[in-house]
Amino acid sequence: MKFYVNLREWHENFSIFWSMIVKMQLLYFQLTQDRWDSTRFSKRSIEDLKERYYDICNILNKARHTTGPEPKNIAYDADNEKRRKEQLKRLFELQHTEKRINQFKWQQELLLMRNTNQLDETTPVYNLSNHMIMQLFELKEAQRSSVASSFMKKMEDFKESSRRNDDEECLRKKQELEERLVPKTESQIDVEMTIQRLQNEARLRIQQKEDQIDKKLREVQSIQEKELQEDLKKKTLELQIVEAQRRKGICSEKLELMLKSLDESIISCLNKESFLQTIQMKIDRVTALKNQFQVVANTANNADPLINATRSENIVQQIEDLSEVIKEDISKNNAAVHEKVMLAKRQAQSTVPAPAVKQEQQNDSNNHSEKKTNETDEGYEDLNFVQREDLLLYSQLQSELSQYESSAAAFTNDLSLKALRFELQKAVLHPLNEISDLSGQHLQDKLDRLASLLRGNAVNVGSRVVRATEHPGGLEYCTNLLARRMVSQGEDQVNVNPKAAFPIAAVITELWIEFPIFGRLVLAHFYRQCPYLVPYYAPQQEGQSNEDYYKSLGYRYSNGKVEQQPAYLKRMSGVVRLYAAILISLPRRNQSHPHGLEHAWRYLASLLNLSPRNDITAAILVEFLSVTGHAMSKEYGKQFQKILHLICTEYFSMIRNVTPKGSGGGPVTRLEDFLQESITKGGIPPPAGQLPLRFW
Repeated sequence: MKFYVNLREWHENFSIFWSMIVKMQLLYFQLTQDRWDSTRFSKRSIEDLKERYYDICNILNKARHTTGPEPKNIAYDADNEKRRKEQLKRLFELQHTEKRINQFKWQQELLLMRNTNQLDETTPVYNLSNHMIMQLFELKEAQRSSVASSFMKKMEDFKESSRRNDDEECLRKKQELEERLVPKTESQIDVEMTIQRLQNEARLRIQQKEDQIDKKLREVQSIQEKELQEDLKKKTLELQIVEAQRRKGICSEKLELMLKSLDESIISCLNKESFLQTIQMKIDRVTALKNQFQVVANTANNADPLINATRSENIVQQIEDLSEVIKEDISKNNAAVHEKVMLAKRQAQSTVPAPAVKQEQQNDSNNHSEKKTNETDEGYEDLNFVQREDLLLYSQLQSELSQYESSAAAFTNDLSLKALRFELQKAVLHPLNEISDLSGQHLQDKLDRLASLLRGNAVNVGSRVVRATEHPGGLEYCTNLLARRMVSQGEDQVNVNPKAAFPIAAVITELWIEFPIFGRLVLAHFYRQCPYLVPYYAPQQEGQSNEDYYKSLGYRYSNGKVEQQPAYLKRMSGVVRLYAAILISLPRRNQSHPHGLEHAWRYLASLLNLSPRNDITAAILVEFLSVTGHAMSKEYGKQFQKILHLICTEYFSMIRNVTPKGSGGGPVTRLEDFLQESITKGGIPPPAGQLPLRFW
C-alpha cells in the first residue's frame, strides 16, 4: 500500500542534524510498503536515504556548478512536471542486459513515479529543466551500458582508420585487440599464416620481377655501352691502321732512296776491293736492318698497328745513320785515294825528273811490299794454330761484336736507364731460363716471347710492359745480351745436363733465321768463349801475361788462381755440345739452315788439318762427333767414313803423342772408347735428347 510519509514527523527518530536537513529540503519520497515500514526504520534504511539524498544533491551541485544546495533555487514548475516525469521514465528504462536485481529495483520505482498523483501547486519539487543535468544522466547511463561497448567502438575506430589510411600498423593493433577480446582458434591461425605466406610470396614474386627487370635493363645498358666502345675502338683501330700504312709507306720510300744513294756511293768508291772489307760489317748490318724492316712492315699487328709503324721508323733511322757513316767513310777513302793520285800526278809532272835510281828504289820498295804481303799470306797458310780463312772470320766476328757492344754502350752505361735495363734483362732471362723439351707448345711459347722482344714489340715483365725500342740502343743491348747468355747456357746448363743442348739449339736456330745479326753475335760469342770452335789454338803473345793468355783461351780465374783443368774441360765440352746441336738442328717449315751441316764438315776438316793439343782436342772431338756424327754419316756417307778412318788411325796416334805420360788421359780414353764403339756398331748412333722431327 502506497502512502506518503511526511518527513517532518520523522525528526523525533532521527538525529537533529539529519532532521534539520530533511526539514530544510522538504523532500517527499514515494516508497513501497514492503521496502519502507513506518513502524520500524532500521539503520540500513536511513543510510539508503542518505545515499539517495547525496546523489541528488551532487547532481544538482554539478548542474549549478556550486558546492552545496541552495534553497532559493528550489521551486515548483507545473509546466515542466510532465516533461520531468517522461525524462525520469526514459532515465530509468532498463536494457535487457542489466542485472536482475537492478531491474527489480528500478522497475518498482518507475511504477511509483507513474502512479504518483498530480502534485499540488504548493508541492515543492526540484527544477530539472536544466539540460546539463539530463546530459549528465544520459552520460552516466551510457557508462553503465556495457564494458564491451568501448572495445567495440575502438575496434570500429581502428577499422575505419585502416580503411581510410590503409595503414598496416592499424591492422596490427586491430589484430591485437581482437586477440585480446576473442581468442583465435587454430583454424583461424592457420588461415592467417596462409594469408601471410601468400602475401610474402606475392611480395617476393613482385620483388623478383622488379629485380629481373632491373637486371635486364642493366644488361641492355651494358650491351649498349660495349657496342659503343667496340664501335669507338673499331673506328680508332681503322684510323690507326690507315695512319700506320701511311707512315710505313713513307718509311719504305725513304728507305728506297737511302739504299739507292748508298749503292751509288759504294759504286763510286775508289779502290773498292780493299776498302769494302773494312766496312763489310756495316754493310751487313744495313742488310740485316733492311730484312728486319721488311718483316716488320709486312707484319699486321691488329692490336696496335702504330707499334709496327714506330718500329719501322726506328729501323729506317738506324739504316739512315749507318748509311751516313758508310758514305762518310767512302768519302774519306775517295778523298785519300784522290789525294794519292793527285800526288802521283804532281810528281810525274814535276819539272825536275826523278832519277832512274830513285825510280828503281821505288820499284824495289813496291816489290818488297808485295813480297812481304805474299810472305804473310804464305805464313798464314803455314800456321799450325789456325787456318787463314778461319782466322779472318774470327777477326771479323770479334770486330763486329766489339762495334755492336760499342753501339749499345751508351744505353748500358746510362744510370738513368737502370730500371729499364733491369726490366729488359728480366724479359731476356726469364724465357731463356725456362727453355726445355717439356713440350712443343712450351718451347714455342719461349720462342715467341724472345722473338717478340727482338722485334721491338711490347712484352709483359711482371706487372709492367716494356719494349726494347723504347730507347736508342735498347734493341742492340737485348740482342747482344740474349746471344751472350745463350752461349753461356753451354757452360752452365749443358755441361750438367747434356740433353738440354737440343731445345736451346732449336730456339737459337729459329731466332738466327729471323734475325741474322743475332746469329752472327751468337757465333762471335761462341768463338770468344771457346776459340777451339774456330778452330784456333791461340798462342801466347809477347808481353802477354799468363792470366790474360789463359782468359783468352776461356779459362776462369778466381782469387788470382786459374781454373782446374777438369772443370775447364767440362765447360768447354758443354759449349762444343751446344754448338754441335745447332749444326744438326732441323728448322721448321722446311726453311734453310743458316749454319748447318756444311759448317760441321768445314770445322772438322779445319780441326784435322791442325796439330792436336793435349786434352782439349780429344775432349772436343768426343763431344762434336757424338752429336754430329750420325747426321754427317747420313749426309756425306763414304766421305765421312774416310774422315772417321783417318781419325781412328793417324790423328788418334798424333793425339797420343802429345799426351804426357802419367797424366791420366781422361779425354783421350773417352775418345778411344767412342771410336772403338763406333767401329763395333758400324756407325755413330743419334745423340740422346735430340728433338723429334715434328716436335713443334
